[in-house]
Amino acid sequence: MKYFFKTRLGETRFQLADGSILFKDVPIGRTGEQVYGAEELPDLEPDAQGLIVVRRTPEEVFSEQTIASFEGMAVTIGHPKDFSGNIIFVTPQNWRQLANGHIQNVRRGEGVNADLLLADVIAKTPEAIQAVEDGDDEVSCGYDADYRQISPGIAEQYAITGNHLALVPNGRAGSRCALGDAMSSTTKNWFTRLMKARKTNDAAEMANLIDNPPDNMTGDNDDVTSSVTPGGVVINLSPQNPMPAPALPGTGDAEEEIPAWAKPLFEAIAKLTPSAASTTGDEDEEEKKEEESKVTGDAAYRADLIQPGIQLPEKAKPTAFKRQVLAAADQSLVRAVVGDADITKLKRATVDMAFNAVSELAKNRNTAAKTTDSFRSMTTNTTKSIAEINKAAKELWAKRG
Repeated sequence: MKYFFKTRLGETRFQLADGSILFKDVPIGRTGEQVYGAEELPDLEPDAQGLIVVRRTPEEVFSEQTIASFEGMAVTIGHPKDFSGNIIFVTPQNWRQLANGHIQNVRRGEGVNADLLLADVIAKTPEAIQAVEDGDDEVSCGYDADYRQISPGIAEQYAITGNHLALVPNGRAGSRCALGDAMSSTTKNWFTRLMKARKTNDAAEMANLIDNPPDNMTGDNDDVTSSVTPGGVVINLSPQNPMPAPALPGTGDAEEEIPAWAKPLFEAIAKLTPSAASTTGDEDEEEKKEEESKVTGDAAYRADLIQPGIQLPEKAKPTAFKRQVLAAADQSLVRAVVGDADITKLKRATVDMAFNAVSELAKNRNTAAKTTDSFRSMTTNTTKSIAEINKAAKELWAKRG
């Protein structure tokens, strides 16, 4: 498979035309044995130490069904989990919140890599790219499978069906299953500046950086020092590749899309939000005193605005619950409020304000989308003339006050 790219970031890393990052030839799985705890596979009998060695044969890992099942699957930051800590799968209902890219061109490796399942990984969001830079550069497959018990503590895996690929700091398959090819310090500094300029809409800085990349970042062949103009043609794209989600009114992080009422609140949050250099993971005293309780009232209402249909936990600490909701929310809304701040390191007061602000942005977006759909339905199904359309529109807005 060939790709068109703007900038070469290393032997196997490329910046594509839309700013996303391509990681080529990434080992996402392997044959051989992997060790599980008894609690991870409760239907199997462990050995005396409570462990189960699971065998993955080439016939299963490289079967046509297994390879096809991973084609086009989502890239996630860590394995998605519910409030009980159980891994969940990416579905059409939660894809918008969980997906940060996708994988394609899944195939078996050759030569010394013949025991590896390879794929090209495309990171589509700033959060995914930053996660890789922060050390989440190993990968772990999320999948469904069946198991055959061979003997106590020994089992065989089969009928593997892929769901997602998680970016993790330490994967079960080991360091062989990693993105590899880390950027040099010069490249990393250039890329960080480029991402910042893009986020702040600094056109002059972006133009300057694009026109003056480091010497080792151009070329369209295997020589990383080449200065040939980058290029290539995308071919054989899988029909399973996820398409970008449709934009809804009121989304995005552009300044003009932030409602006027919200700007003072965002400014207050910005003052409360510590810089990355000064943040700590310690809870403040008020948060430490919080007790677990059922999520109800305003918190439940706002959580449903942020993530429609959210499954509320039986018990949770209020601030921890809000952090989890924000971490799993549409990041275009969250980043419009807190910028690049780490949600897990914000103080209780900041989390409360951010939670309320994001819920209001989500409500505006949802209302705008529903209004558009309602008006489209009204004009399509119940009106015939311009006068009738005007009358129906007035009645609609009169009901909304």
